[in-house]
Amino acid sequence: MAVFVSASDESDGGHHRSKFWHGGWLAPETDWYTYFAPAWQERVLDSEPKIPFLHMTDIRDPQWLSAHHITWDEAQEKLDAAAVTIAQMGSLHPIATNSNAGAFIDAHGKKKIVQNIRDKRAYRYLVDHFSFNVYVFAVLDYIHHEHPSTEKVDFVVELKEGVFDKLKQFYDTFADSLAYLHRPELIKYLGELTAVSKERIPVQAADMLCWHISRADLGLLKGRDELRAAMIFNRYANPIDIQDEIHFALAKKFTETLNESKDGVSKVRRHNERTNPGAS
Repeated sequence: MAVFVSASDESDGGHHRSKFWHGGWLAPETDWYTYFAPAWQERVLDSEPKIPFLHMTDIRDPQWLSAHHITWDEAQEKLDAAAVTIAQMGSLHPIATNSNAGAFIDAHGKKKIVQNIRDKRAYRYLVDHFSFNVYVFAVLDYIHHEHPSTEKVDFVVELKEGVFDKLKQFYDTFADSLAYLHRPELIKYLGELTAVSKERIPVQAADMLCWHISRADLGLLKGRDELRAAMIFNRYANPIDIQDEIHFALAKKFTETLNESKDGVSKVRRHNERTNPGAS
């Protein structure tokens, strides 16, 4: 029974009402650390001039390039090497979701409607949270159909202040959500959720995926970026498109649930608490 690891990241279209993507690579744990990470380290990070990590925002920033003594052309060569490394790793499977952040805001509003167990304060339900939840569900569903003998799936995301704690809260109650969705067969695949720095190679590959897939979706890729995207995605499907109507339907159900609670705030349950059949 294999253990799979999903490394994922997020990307948006530049403003709070743009499209929003959450996507990542899924592969057996042994393939990540035995084959992919050493190849990425050698071909991308340690090839001269050396860089501490590959992050799409940084490697396209002239100031970051200057600070690390790397030219624009050398940066492009590293991106090419990264694309080749990904393309040669046949066991890497990409999964990505695409949501309309504007439709999400229109559906859910900006009220603080979800309660934090630790400090008892309410916070907003953001498209970041929704997209991550959809991504986790898509990964588990894929595993169930393509690799049903899998022992578990561990999820790795880049540590981002103010975001990971909320994702962890939702993830800790994901078994309840799967039971509510009548998909209890997926619960057994739930592994650990871990936040790591951008120095970890799997999240670097995820960042590269999200950057290219978001710009491909917007029709903004050109030149070498377009060639790299073709190399990475040439055997894969498009991101899963979350229709605008879904946001409004879920928000309606969510509101009904809030109205049923006496304090008007939806609480995130712990694993050992019983599932409320009426929860959204």
